[in-house]
Amino acid sequence: MSIERADDHPTHESSGNTITSLAAPARGASEVALFRTELPPGGALPRHRHDHIDVFTVERGGGTVQVGDERSAVGVGDSVVVPVGAWHHLEAGADGTTITVAMPGGTKLIREDGSEIVPPWVR
Repeated sequence: MSIERADDHPTHESSGNTITSLAAPARGASEVALFRTELPPGGALPRHRHDHIDVFTVERGGGTVQVGDERSAVGVGDSVVVPVGAWHHLEAGADGTTITVAMPGGTKLIREDGSEIVPPWVR
């Protein structure tokens, strides 16, 4: 059994958002990455896609998610399953939004400009 204490979770900044890695392959979660993303009021996750499934749950606040051509309001407790390769983005509401995300470890983030990275919170 492996326990990582809250004070030991690495934190990253990306596009004005705070990402806290809760579990990742580099720290013993060999197949999955689990992380929390905090978007400030009016903030957003830029449009992107992944080479694996992306699943998230809204923990605080709300906003609007777009997956492909489909847009929908989301709020606390709502979960979104983003299919492999689907372009998506999230816009935070007036109070900001916090989501908890799970995806396979090593998942690539693919930007609109074609660049690809494996972010540190999924390694």
